Amino acid sequence: MSAPTSTTSAVIGLRRWARGHSPHVAAAVGLLIVHGTWPARPEFREACVERDRDGTCWIDWTAARTAFDAGEFAKASTSEIAVLDLAITLGQDRFRFSRMGPANARAITDTVAYALGILR
Repeated sequence: MSAPTSTTSAVIGLRRWARGHSPHVAAAVGLLIVHGTWPARPEFREACVERDRDGTCWIDWTAARTAFDAGEFAKASTSEIAVLDLAITLGQDRFRFSRMGPANARAITDTVAYALGILR
């Protein structure tokens, strides 16, 4: 196992992994891919993305959090840091979103949308 050497191989491998995964992991991976920054950064791939011989990649969320907390990604912009922090939090299911019922899930989505200025 090794880190993917390119953005393309990381994105393809992570998409393959996320396809069959739980929604919180798929959401975290999707956020990182859509945002675009993190799969392109070698220090991110080296710190926490692993690649199998078949090209499947996965993120070691514990390693990602450890590197994040140690400041290994501190050269990124504040918005890039915020996106990565959220993705790691989702990937680790820190807020237990995977266990929320419909009423709590709706309250959370409405609250986040409001915080982002989408709902008024």
